[in-house]
Amino acid sequence: MKHPPFDRRGRRIRPGDLARVVGVPDLSGMAPETRAESLPVFERLVGSYRRVAGFDRHGLVELAFRFRGGAEAGYHSVWIEPSLLRVRASRGTIERAGG
Repeated sequence: MKHPPFDRRGRRIRPGDLARVVGVPDLSGMAPETRAESLPVFERLVGSYRRVAGFDRHGLVELAFRFRGGAEAGYHSVWIEPSLLRVRASRGTIERAGG
């Protein structure tokens, strides 16, 4: 199943957009070792804004980033369902909407 490129509110996601991670994906299909490595990274991402790097062939959004400290310190790339993101409105969008 290919995921459509729309966030939780139905806004189109494009490479370069800034998006807030609003949930952790279901990792139950992963091997236990991989899940143990990935879950803390996704949990730490929730609530943060990350730049969209691109999409894979399944429509998952790629986020590439660095954690500067903690147990997960270092560079990471994750792929996450678009529905677990919320695109940040651009300043022009806010002004046109009267906000």
